[in-house]
Amino acid sequence: MNMPTEDALPPGPLRQVLSDLHKLYYLAGTPGLREISSGIAEMDLPAMLNRNLVSDILSGKKQPNALQLESLVRFFSSRAANGPDPEVESNRLVSILLDANFTPEYTMEADSSSLSIEASLREASSRGTAEPLIRACADRSPATILLTLTEIKARNWHRFLKQVENSLAETFSPANIPALVAELRLARDHTWVAERTLSRFGALRSVEDVTETMRLLWAVGSTGDASTVLHAFVRFKKPGDAARLYKLLLSLHIHPWKLRDNRLRENSFTSGVTEFALLLNATVDAGDVAMAVRHWLGVGVRGIESSIEYFRICAQILGIGNEELAETLAVLVLSQSERIRSDLEIFLSSETPTNIEKNAMRTLITRKDVQTRTNIARKEMALNKKFGIVETPRHSP
Repeated sequence: MNMPTEDALPPGPLRQVLSDLHKLYYLAGTPGLREISSGIAEMDLPAMLNRNLVSDILSGKKQPNALQLESLVRFFSSRAANGPDPEVESNRLVSILLDANFTPEYTMEADSSSLSIEASLREASSRGTAEPLIRACADRSPATILLTLTEIKARNWHRFLKQVENSLAETFSPANIPALVAELRLARDHTWVAERTLSRFGALRSVEDVTETMRLLWAVGSTGDASTVLHAFVRFKKPGDAARLYKLLLSLHIHPWKLRDNRLRENSFTSGVTEFALLLNATVDAGDVAMAVRHWLGVGVRGIESSIEYFRICAQILGIGNEELAETLAVLVLSQSERIRSDLEIFLSSETPTNIEKNAMRTLITRKDVQTRTNIARKEMALNKKFGIVETPRHSP
């Protein structure tokens, strides 16, 4: 199966998606169309594809929807020797597809009639696919979503139910996500669907979409939900996208490090933090950059591991000549508590950092300016805490 010519599919994000899909196809050993179709059905993936549809997608004759693309990527990734992580790769390609195609439509009209739901249920049953139900739920009122999910569940269509639930993050406009999530939580039986929708939204949607949804969640006080979206975004997006998001949030006077999140995050994602810091530093105050870096690490890593990564980033930034930012980062972490000093000793004796990073950090902490600023910051924090002037940041290395 060959790629279409550039005349048929010009260079751009859609061609990139198809090109990356072809790479996975070859890594999987170029399975036949029948094998692909039956294999996807056996794996209980988001969408079933017949042989003709697989052929049309791979040849560029038909553009896949998000669920079809996710199914193909997960199938090929699972068959590929030394292939990419299926979840990470499917999120990446679906995100590119959505960025290229999605145009928000604010259609939260009141759906008083259940006729369209019944028609979608009949069509889904006759065709053996959840696509009619996904279309019926696309950016509709929460009442319609809850009614549809209830009807699907009553019929024990477990695979269809999962596909419709997964599609909500892809088909809803940013402005309508908060209302949908609030209604799902009130329904109790769908609380975990709300959580998954927020996570998938953050992982799949663009910087602008995530910013708008976080802005609305912040405005109504749903900071835990905003944190869920942010966590998923940072987990799956590139450092440049993360830097753009933090910059937009700061321009809206939303400080990500003030988001409350009671969930335990176990996934570590420290790669790219230095690049993130440098990109953000080009347009944002060094103090805010330092807080953003600490927040990123505090979300993904806990305890001494967070401190070690933070010290490494300080050393790396100093090593490339950005002394102001490196000093600000160092002062922020060194002023937090006495425990940080023992964490620093562990960093300097650990085998993980390079000798260059260790030497750079030794140089940094012995600078008179850093020591003076650290002492001043500690005294200010002690006074603020004593008199209740400010809240101690939640995520501390």
